[in-house]
Amino acid sequence: MKMAIAAMVLGLATPVAAPELRLDVTTREPGGSIAVAVYRDADSFRRGEGPVASRIVPRTGPVTAVVLTGLAPGRYAVAAFHDTDGNGDLTLWPFGLPKEAYGFSNDARGRFGPPTFEAAAIDLPPAGTHSALALR
Repeated sequence: MKMAIAAMVLGLATPVAAPELRLDVTTREPGGSIAVAVYRDADSFRRGEGPVASRIVPRTGPVTAVVLTGLAPGRYAVAAFHDTDGNGDLTLWPFGLPKEAYGFSNDARGRFGPPTFEAAAIDLPPAGTHSALALR
């Protein structure tokens, strides 16, 4: 009993596992990588800066699974794109529109830019969650 109390006081108790955010990302074009960014607040999401988590994985087929860990339970919005040219950035046409497929959680769409945080927001409960999004 004394060892258990000492372990808790010293922070040696078994840590609680963080929930997993599992995404099934659908793409049409072959090859390349899928880049995913997770945002915790509307301002960061709108600017596309300061994600709380990000991941780049090779495209494995029409549906690529992306698993993100280390996130606290809460409300998040996800932005993703298909990096077909391998430059690590969303490639744009000269007039500013995306050349590569992109999308957001809940398959949310904006009129002249990204959707609102609320339209794209998904809840991550302590047990984790599974979501899908299509890149267009």
